[in-house]
Amino acid sequence: MSKFERYKKKAGPYIYPHKHCKKCDEMITEAFTYCPECYNKLKEKRKKKFFKRKKKKEKTFSENESQNNFM
Repeated sequence: MSKFERYKKKAGPYIYPHKHCKKCDEMITEAFTYCPECYNKLKEKRKKKFFKRKKKKEKTFSENESQNNFM
């Protein structure tokens, strides 16, 4: 084996730059953090969470109004 053959760069298959989804480890492009399926699930969870918080705040506000009216 000659010196050239020893140090010759061996080219393997090219793997384009990518990332993996944080939830399901599916291969996605570098621009995204989650795959489309996981992202849609997260959006729905956030909507539900937001509406729950909003309802609780409205209840406490209305209770405070009723207490102020009695004083």
